Amino acid sequence: MDSLRGVCAILVVMFHMPVASHWRDWGFIQHSYLFVDYFFVLSGFVIAHAYAGRLKTGRDAGRFMVRRLGRVWPLHVLMLGAFIALELARLFFHVDSASAFTRDRSVEAIFTNLLLIQAWHVHPYLTWNGPAWTLSAEVACYLIFAALVLAAPKRFRWIGLVLAIVGGVLVLTCAKRFMNTTYDFAVQQADDGFFLGCLLQGILTKIPRLKGMAATGLEIAAVVAACVFIGYAQGPVTVAVTLVFVALVWVFSGEDGALSRLLDHPALVTLGRWSFAIYMVHMFILTVMMIVARKLNWVPERRIDFGTVWLNDLFAIAMFGFIVVVAVFAHRLVEQPAQRMIDRWTKPKTA
Repeated sequence: MDSLRGVCAILVVMFHMPVASHWRDWGFIQHSYLFVDYFFVLSGFVIAHAYAGRLKTGRDAGRFMVRRLGRVWPLHVLMLGAFIALELARLFFHVDSASAFTRDRSVEAIFTNLLLIQAWHVHPYLTWNGPAWTLSAEVACYLIFAALVLAAPKRFRWIGLVLAIVGGVLVLTCAKRFMNTTYDFAVQQADDGFFLGCLLQGILTKIPRLKGMAATGLEIAAVVAACVFIGYAQGPVTVAVTLVFVALVWVFSGEDGALSRLLDHPALVTLGRWSFAIYMVHMFILTVMMIVARKLNWVPERRIDFGTVWLNDLFAIAMFGFIVVVAVFAHRLVEQPAQRMIDRWTKPKTA
């Protein structure tokens, strides 16, 4: 499942890549924004597995929140700082024609981003590092999860199911772009996936599992179904993507089929380990790339285009490779050290 998270991160980057490549207009890539919902479902599944039985007191909940924020906040702040530095370059060196510190790059939005509340319907658009809206929505899920586990430890999954249904209904009926929502109904969208993941974790042992060739066939069917759904889903039907990913997580959580063994390859597991850093750094790199491309007249319309699609493909692949290299440095120099430090700070003291 961790390897699948790496694959999903790649597909989100491909969705954002502003290059006129062969694959840019494929329906599957155009709808790859839906893969962020896999993150929400998997997060709920993993968090429930790790913490549902460990949050007994307010101190436990506080330690949980510090540990979860310690996983995401340092890299988030690093990239926010990078975007602020770019904005200062706009202000003092006029690196492009955009006005500095305006609209989605306003000074007040810096503070909501630092607090990770920017996607709690406080702004009418995405701000600063756009993909960080998912972190803001996840933090809301962590807070709700901790409160539910403390208040109703044996029933929190079923209360969470109610929240998931309410969240899905609100996205379906109120969000203008349905599951392509970000800054407005982000928390409701995340609740939908997160608490369905929690419920799945709680009932997983009660669901019969297939073995051998049957498990392999089920894994192949699950992947094909997910790809077909994402390739063609538009409008209201996209809200059902959380159910697709719940099924996918259930199928691969057993690790009984040939695809699971393939996804257990060390290279893919490592990609999954880098996935958060890839997700967090890619928008900054693409933003700088577009500034440079416009100065070099590589953008005849809205995408980078060298006049031949094959050259565009090579450029897109090279840019993705560069994103991964930067992400590896960010993972090793910021993400991992911060996690180790937070783990040391929050380690329960033994008598």
